[in-house]
Amino acid sequence: MNSLPKISIVVPSFNKEKYIKSTLESIVNQDYPNLEVLIQDGGSSDGTLEIIKKFAEKHPKVIRWESKKDKGQTDAINKGLKKATGEIFAYINADDVYKKGALLTVGKFYAKHPDMLWLAGRGDVIDEKGKEISSWVTAYKNYLLHMTHYPLLLMVNYLMQPSIFLSRKVFGKYGLFTGTKSFIMEYDLWLKIGKDKMPVVINSYLSSFRLSKNSISMTQFKKTLLEDERIVKKYTDNPIILGLHYLHNIGRAVIALLS
Repeated sequence: MNSLPKISIVVPSFNKEKYIKSTLESIVNQDYPNLEVLIQDGGSSDGTLEIIKKFAEKHPKVIRWESKKDKGQTDAINKGLKKATGEIFAYINADDVYKKGALLTVGKFYAKHPDMLWLAGRGDVIDEKGKEISSWVTAYKNYLLHMTHYPLLLMVNYLMQPSIFLSRKVFGKYGLFTGTKSFIMEYDLWLKIGKDKMPVVINSYLSSFRLSKNSISMTQFKKTLLEDERIVKKYTDNPIILGLHYLHNIGRAVIALLS
């Protein structure tokens, strides 16, 4: 167990009193022996900080945190990553959760494949109460993940963000995350890395992505789709791939309207 690589997890938060307890519990209850958690709070005004303080007091060797005004989600994540000291990096939003045993699965896999650049696992979608929803979306994304291929990733962002783990080497070669003040566009980094090397895929479920009415994923949905199209055009001018990506985004928009 002592040979397991150190995993650094960044948790961006802002007024996440309702969910951050579940997120932090899902991390510290992993019992992973070589772990670092960096919480970057944007100056929460609800009860978020009290929850963070309790976890930090209980796990002082694992959790480091900071609460100050930042430039949004992307800025918070990148600030946390710059402080991280691990060999493996990940970020999880303060409403998503890790599956039991996820970090041990990742750590053991990396220990056997130390040259691996990044890893992608499965994930599912949960609602505000933690109940699994959109099972057909999960099945669809996991099917695409099984077939993982760069042209396919250009057409559809099928990677479940909290189930992605990156080697330290990634940020030295490809830089940090990009995005706007309102939301991060991890898709840009996925395509940048994937152009050189697609992720190693493991079939284990590593996380649950929470979709709530007030989440960035829902409130910024239209902007996200437009950013998706802009990003894809940076990496390909193939009219077939661009057309299929556009059609897929129309499908996503229709589904969102009907939900």
